[in-house]
Amino acid sequence: MEKVDFDKHAEDYDRVLAEDLSMFGEESGYFAEYKIKLVREKLSDKPLNILDFGCGIGRNLKYFKKFFPESNISGCDISAKSIEVALKNNPDTDFFILNDENIKKHINKFDLIFTSCVFHHIQPALRTVSMNQIDSMLKTKGIFFIFEHNPYNPLTRKIVKDCIWDEDAILLKTSETLALTEGTGFKLKEKKYTLFFPAFLRFFRFSEKYLGSLPIGGQYYVMAEK
Repeated sequence: MEKVDFDKHAEDYDRVLAEDLSMFGEESGYFAEYKIKLVREKLSDKPLNILDFGCGIGRNLKYFKKFFPESNISGCDISAKSIEVALKNNPDTDFFILNDENIKKHINKFDLIFTSCVFHHIQPALRTVSMNQIDSMLKTKGIFFIFEHNPYNPLTRKIVKDCIWDEDAILLKTSETLALTEGTGFKLKEKKYTLFFPAFLRFFRFSEKYLGSLPIGGQYYVMAEK
């Protein structure tokens, strides 16, 4: 399977994403804010240094600034074009291309590393390598959050199937994500499913915090500690 080149999609990423998520009935920023708000609610301490691993064009960053105003926010990605777009919209954020040289500059730096819907673009054989990169940049006792699509949710599968930059996507079961985090040596703190209700059922969303153990949400997250 040919890997998607995100440099080619950086300029029109927002437009395509909005089209793909229209069936869910929400502006695409809803999903980014939902996740960052959830992360904030789960943390008892305020992290000094935060990294958005695989930040793309930086869609999460304004929400990190909203919910973590006192933190230093960084973003990294393998796509130079995506970083270029992200920097235009977030000139006060530290960005770096994800490579060995830059990883060495950020060893044991971050109190929180967040990644969202990145690992399904990484070839399964290379996912452990990416986890080791995260491990090397995370401080001892640092927190790692990974959000991924739930492969058992039919709406999620349709969105992924129709998305032009998900052509290389290989979705991760929760068991694989747990194996990756625990295999890296991280201690599991929580695993839950999220995003159960589309916009026309939004009046049920208050109940999502009680449904996290049900494997039917559109996505799931794993929270772990180094």
